[in-house]
Amino acid sequence: MLKIMRSWINTPFRKLLLLITALLAASSVGFYLLELRPKEHHDFLSAVWWAVVTLTTVGYGDLVPSTTPGRILGLFVMISGIGMVSTLTGNLASIIVERQAKRRKGLLKVKLSGHTIIIGWNSYAMQLAQTLKETGVLTKGGMVLVNQLPPEEREALAFELDMGANLQFVFGNPAMESVIHRAGPDTANVVYILAQAGLPSKEADQQSLYAALTLRSMAPKVPIYSEVTLAENHDHLMRAGVNEIVPRGQVTSLLLGMMGSTPSVWPFFQALVGTRGAGRLGYRRLSHDEKQGTWRELIDKNRNRDGSLPMALCHESKELTLQDMLDEGSALDQFILELFTASGQQTSLGKQGPGIIVNPPDDHALEGYDGLLYLKPESKDS
Repeated sequence: MLKIMRSWINTPFRKLLLLITALLAASSVGFYLLELRPKEHHDFLSAVWWAVVTLTTVGYGDLVPSTTPGRILGLFVMISGIGMVSTLTGNLASIIVERQAKRRKGLLKVKLSGHTIIIGWNSYAMQLAQTLKETGVLTKGGMVLVNQLPPEEREALAFELDMGANLQFVFGNPAMESVIHRAGPDTANVVYILAQAGLPSKEADQQSLYAALTLRSMAPKVPIYSEVTLAENHDHLMRAGVNEIVPRGQVTSLLLGMMGSTPSVWPFFQALVGTRGAGRLGYRRLSHDEKQGTWRELIDKNRNRDGSLPMALCHESKELTLQDMLDEGSALDQFILELFTASGQQTSLGKQGPGIIVNPPDDHALEGYDGLLYLKPESKDS
């Protein structure tokens, strides 16, 4: 018990708070014994009231000492109160300013729920953040950026995104557990891992791998989407529990290849995802009644209802364990599994997927599917 008390009062602010509390208690007892009890006024709360009013130098004057010992006590309390209360106010102001400074520097743990986390930063990150903001992904919570950007760049980002308190920063190496912990991954809605700019491709992927492993141990259920710079590291990230991986340059290469024979592919892609105005691609969950029908019936209903065009059926992500990802014939993979088992850590990697089937046959049954990707109709004003 004594050790706990010593650890609690190890800061100047707490020592001052304890001293003020002791002075209030002593002066309350003294005023009661010297002034109130001799007059058969047995209300101890009045003594506490007098002590607080006198210590804070408010001085309402409703209770005043009439005896010499009482007045001496009052002088002592007033003189002590001037210094103590001023020091306490200064300490409180310093704590508030220091906390705000730490928050601006990204050194405090965020207190958000249902938020989106972006780990790492590169030239594509700003577009990702803008897209998340514009598509309504952030309506469930704010956004937390985990990186090592200097203060002036963080200020510029905060100004450009204009999200107020819904945008918070965590400063530090994204590969470190203590840094990721401050981002609150256990209460996040989704996490994106970007290849860190300024690092060689191999090191950037290693940092992403460390971040993914740390995230999975802290938040087994949170979806993780990652970028990879080297194709050889794709499987490593999958084994670390990343739900979906986007190889850098793969989409660009495919589009450029298709544009060789069909130049209209790029404008179509821009209209689809929204790089030119509002995106046309949408997603919604299938209703119970829709799941009882076929693909052709779904198309007809959507075209007649709002003009939308179904494009693909989706399966929700499925639960994945470490055993699903490791190769039984690999000694290294089995060693990793034994380490997890021996340490008592969960081998759940969260959800993996989702699955998708694009434009199935007309008689394809919808039972077992969860959602629908569809093309929104062109607005009349376009």
